[in-house]
Amino acid sequence: MKIISWNVNSVRARIDNIIDYIKDSKPDVLLLQEIKTQEETFPKEIFKDIGYDSYIFGQKSYNGVAIISKFKIENININFIKDELKQSRIITGEISLGKKKIELINIYVPNGNPIDTEKYNYKKEWLKRFINSVKDYVLKNYRITQKQIESLNKIYKELND
Repeated sequence: MKIISWNVNSVRARIDNIIDYIKDSKPDVLLLQEIKTQEETFPKEIFKDIGYDSYIFGQKSYNGVAIISKFKIENININFIKDELKQSRIITGEISLGKKKIELINIYVPNGNPIDTEKYNYKKEWLKRFINSVKDYVLKNYRITQKQIESLNKIYKELND
């Protein structure tokens, strides 16, 4: 399975480039960030015409993420983390292939520039919430070793320092 991630910096402005890329590279799943549009104005039909379904968590003018897929995506979640600013930055979903399940997490991390500003603090807090959510999810759903748990704890500690 070919899964591609791309910060497109406006899906509508780059739609021709995206379609050319899809036709050339033939990904099964395309994770798009910074789509800069709401679901109502997302070009779903253009993707549908070439065999892809669209799953969108959009926002007017900036941010936004989407999953474009040849496969049906189930359990779409736009509330993986609670974003205090209500920015559209993360969408998750699952692909079922027989007995196998592929879990997708598509994120658009806040920029945080410049350092020592509210934007930087927002990014640090957002990343803490993201790491906690991933850590909780992994601990609940997968058999992992103590070493792996310690690695997650180290990352979390670094974010808190």
